[in-house]
Amino acid sequence: MSFIIDKKDQDIFQQLSSDLRLILNANGFIEEWNERASTFLSILEENRSFFLSFPSSYRQEVYTYLKDISELPGKEIKRILFHRINGSFYEVVYTGILSQERIYLSGHLIENKDSSVVLPLHYGTIEQSLKVNEFMTNSLDIAILVLSKGGKIEYINNRCLTLLELDVGEDYINIEFDDLLTPVFLKDKLYEIYEEVILNKKFKERICYDDEVLYQIQGILFERTEKVFFIIHDRSYQQKFENLLVYKQQMESVSQISAGMAHELRNPLSVIKGFIQLSQITNNWSKYYDTIMAEINRMNSIIEDFLSVSRKKVKKQLIEPQYIFQSLVYIFQSECLLHNIDFDFEIEEVDEQVLVNEAMIKQVMLNFLRNAIEAFSPEQKNKLFLLRAKKSDTFYEITVVDNGKGMAEDVLDRIGKPFFTTKEKGNGLGIPLCKKIIEDHDGELFIDSKLGEGSTFCYRLPLLKEKPE
Repeated sequence: MSFIIDKKDQDIFQQLSSDLRLILNANGFIEEWNERASTFLSILEENRSFFLSFPSSYRQEVYTYLKDISELPGKEIKRILFHRINGSFYEVVYTGILSQERIYLSGHLIENKDSSVVLPLHYGTIEQSLKVNEFMTNSLDIAILVLSKGGKIEYINNRCLTLLELDVGEDYINIEFDDLLTPVFLKDKLYEIYEEVILNKKFKERICYDDEVLYQIQGILFERTEKVFFIIHDRSYQQKFENLLVYKQQMESVSQISAGMAHELRNPLSVIKGFIQLSQITNNWSKYYDTIMAEINRMNSIIEDFLSVSRKKVKKQLIEPQYIFQSLVYIFQSECLLHNIDFDFEIEEVDEQVLVNEAMIKQVMLNFLRNAIEAFSPEQKNKLFLLRAKKSDTFYEITVVDNGKGMAEDVLDRIGKPFFTTKEKGNGLGIPLCKKIIEDHDGELFIDSKLGEGSTFCYRLPLLKEKPE
């Protein structure tokens, strides 16, 4: 059995309906609304722009919803929106459709007496959640990007636009991300990660480095909507600070080893002086020429090795590893001689190369040398410092050993933590900095020490046959 609802019945049901009904033009101006909508949105008064009933930080979301409706004529699109009216937030489930270039909206107001309602992915009240959203997307120095299925931009905040060197005032919503015109290498890296996340459906994190620019990129897929959410951290200032810290340590090392270098240079100078005096007495320069030139070349080599430590190099370069450590031998010899330490070394030559920042690796070695020198007590005899560098599988392994006072277990457990030091004038940054440099070169630092016996520091660098892409 069926019943026919007449006009009178329809009017009664219409009176009972709590739905908000609005008709908007393309600019979001409310052309018509029912009494329920008029009452609910009474704050709009004469200016009946639909957008004005929302927080300014949330209007982009509303704009995106209306744009989605406009681009799919005849298709119903649902969305939950949050109005702010007289300081309070209201949740409305809207269904919208485009017909004859007008947007028809039917909204169901969700009555919620619980002031602690929680939004998805946020914690707190609706008002707190929107404030958190505003804070995270625009106040924090974090770049945020959301790409929809197919690679279109669904959301991009100002920080991300700045990193990509795009005009902050332009609208990039629904533009193909891959079509963006920007010289910044970050764009290509983001799109690579986007394709990987879509393909593997897994969280992806990558560190991207170019010249002195360093980015940490995190991408995650929301499977239900097939959107990829990116957070990009600009770590360039952090990298510059670390480079500055390394350079500061370099200069401290240069200052400390300068006395040893002066002592090392005095020997060939004395030889040259003696042979010049002999040449003048005998009036035979050719007899002593080769010896004098050999000593001059020796001095030049010592000075070149010394300068290689003090140069400020930032980029990583391919180099055969033995050359790095061979160039340190003169410095180690002179410094150990100055402190009455027996120095022994063994450096294996290999055909493969390592991709390193040479200055930083040398800084690590100088830190190890300084630690060894400071580990010896003034009265200790038979002081020994050893350097071993050799190939181990696909790595080049570097080991330094001293027979100083060593470390107790509780000190050894804390030695790699920043600002922990047992030295009266130490700052506790030497070993943590070495550890960080080694890890940045895809290596790992191992420390072994026994109180009263000495310490061993060992790390490995990956060997490469060809230059990585």
